[in-house]
Amino acid sequence: MEILKKITDAIYGTEKVRRNYSTQYPNETVLAADASKGIMTKGNKATQRSLDWATSQRAVVLLTDKRVKCGKWDIPLDSIESAQLVKINTTFGPGQVLKLETKDKENYQFGMQMNREWTEQNVLPITLESGSVKYSLISIALRLLLVGYLFYWLFEEFN
Repeated sequence: MEILKKITDAIYGTEKVRRNYSTQYPNETVLAADASKGIMTKGNKATQRSLDWATSQRAVVLLTDKRVKCGKWDIPLDSIESAQLVKINTTFGPGQVLKLETKDKENYQFGMQMNREWTEQNVLPITLESGSVKYSLISIALRLLLVGYLFYWLFEEFN
């Protein structure tokens, strides 16, 4: 769904952020840029729907030849111990989650639309994986509550 990527990139101003970064840091080359949601996790957790994503940092994630930058997070490439790019299917089409673990055991996840720039670059060794987004207990409970309320409303409305 290339159209969805174009829409999210337009909303986040991805190309403008890329140009501004390149102007501000002319000694770095931007290799990939995407509108994203980012979270920090405790340990290398599976990608799952949770409240963390509802309150996630929303910003353009940039991969340069020196770092991964997303909003307030600045992660030098030489501090990254492992990187995985998990391809997922969502309600809105194919996406990907970049999972990073630093040598200091900080863990980040960046959810974004599919973008070949991440797989075609060669400065950040990435393990490619296929995965699915799991549901947290809170996510399941909220969905059940919402469905229950919908049934209650329909029952009251048409009785």
